[in-house]
Amino acid sequence: MFSKEEAKELRLEFWRKLDNRTRRLPGQSGRKKKWISDRTNIKGLDLRFDIDREKAIVALEINKTQEEKRLELYERLEACKTIFETAFGKPLTWNYIYEKPTGQQVCRVYVEMPADLYEVKEWPKVSYFLIDNMMRLEKAFLEVKDFLKYR
Repeated sequence: MFSKEEAKELRLEFWRKLDNRTRRLPGQSGRKKKWISDRTNIKGLDLRFDIDREKAIVALEINKTQEEKRLELYERLEACKTIFETAFGKPLTWNYIYEKPTGQQVCRVYVEMPADLYEVKEWPKVSYFLIDNMMRLEKAFLEVKDFLKYR
């Protein structure tokens, strides 16, 4: 087990190393990769990295506070599921009621792998998974963005 301070330092180190790996992506020429993440230009829709003691996740998350609006956006996304998954390149997990550890309910479309943030020797494999799948998720999102943006 780790102390709180050691666990915090390991988490920070993981994210620093992931950030550094994005500088070596093709076309980046040593510059930091600018992820779309929460700058999707659709309020309440974000692209997320998530890792804990059990799994690593790359997700499109709909986190509007009003359930009706959250589910409406999810249904629009689900209507273009075939286009989205084709652009992503493989099937995704679709969950219209995903409960985060904080208790907040969101809609998530995601891909995951078993992982433990504190297993340092696994970081290269986890980083590859996160980067590869976020690039795929961004590509898929851009395919359907206009449809999601406008009713």
